[in-house]
Amino acid sequence: MKLAETLAISGQPGLFRFVAQSRNGIIVESLADAKRMIVSGNAKVSSLNDIAIFTTSEDMPLGRVFEMISKATKGKECCSHKVPDAQLKAAMKQYLPDYDEDRVRVSDIKKLFAWFNILIANGMTVFVEDEAQESADAQPAEDKAAPATKAKTTAPKKKKSTAEADSAAEKKTTKTAKPKTADKQAKLAKKKKEE
Repeated sequence: MKLAETLAISGQPGLFRFVAQSRNGIIVESLADAKRMIVSGNAKVSSLNDIAIFTTSEDMPLGRVFEMISKATKGKECCSHKVPDAQLKAAMKQYLPDYDEDRVRVSDIKKLFAWFNILIANGMTVFVEDEAQESADAQPAEDKAAPATKAKTTAPKKKKSTAEADSAAEKKTTKTAKPKTADKQAKLAKKKKEE
């Protein structure tokens, strides 16, 4: 599992894994209890790769923050998100000394610690991938996606030659001009002789 495949959904506790696209949104699976649910298309869904923490110098991607916490805890779970606010701030200061205390709220720290503990419980140990490895992983994924899209597209319709078009037109006219009674057949035969 990669950090880019892990989703946070606004209004839903915990983290989710993308499963499939549905008609009304996406199907996700909870990392906590493996239950699947449909998330509507207008819900705010964020990949953990797209989230960053405010620091005094620059915004730090969540993957790097998780790496720092993992090194500090030696790959084990960090403190619980249910401890008092003062302990949360002290732990955050220990893991990420230059985080911006004015812009990072206690609720953000709680989410951060809860998410980290969920990822560790699900066996995630690598939070930041090398850029070279990401581009190598992206290339085969594009190659796999290309045949699937080619199979779904339909070939353009072949244009009929003029002879085929004329014969098709004759068939249509004979079908539509097909008389139903004997009188109509006689009149049609006279018209054909005159032409």
